[in-house]
Amino acid sequence: MISIDNIFENFNEIRFLEDKLYLLELNDWLKNEFLTWEWWILVCFLVVPWVIWAKLVKRDKILEILLFGTIIIITTTLLDVVGLQYRFWDYPIAFLPIIPKAIPFDFSMIPVAYMLLYQYFRTWKFFITALIIMALTYAFIGEPFCEWVELVYYLEWRYSYSFIYYIIVGIGTRALLLN
Repeated sequence: MISIDNIFENFNEIRFLEDKLYLLELNDWLKNEFLTWEWWILVCFLVVPWVIWAKLVKRDKILEILLFGTIIIITTTLLDVVGLQYRFWDYPIAFLPIIPKAIPFDFSMIPVAYMLLYQYFRTWKFFITALIIMALTYAFIGEPFCEWVELVYYLEWRYSYSFIYYIIVGIGTRALLLN
């Protein structure tokens, strides 16, 4: 029979090991990742898309566009955490030593691209055409580049899966907002 004492003992042991793992990861991040040239690429991936977006966003539709982007951020972040948990991919360089590890991708590169598509391509026909071009670019140019410069390692993931993911998320999120 499992007692309350055993549950708390297991909980405390798990918490202790999680804390120890975090300290190891933090120490490794400070020594081997923070301020490296790869880390600076992540800084650019985080900042530059938002600067571009701020210059291009149509102010009269900003709340609708931000809602669209927020849904993309939530979806992308949740799926990224699941992918990390199930070892589909890993990020050898983290922007910050926290989860999610892919903040520049999940909170900037991906949602800003989707928001710009949502803003500029108002009909389904043009939106889907632009979405396919974005998905092709991100999945077959952007992701291989990020893997080449070792910002991500794909373990059980293929670029074609990302291509399909980008299309499904874009269509699903647009359909959710327009209905």
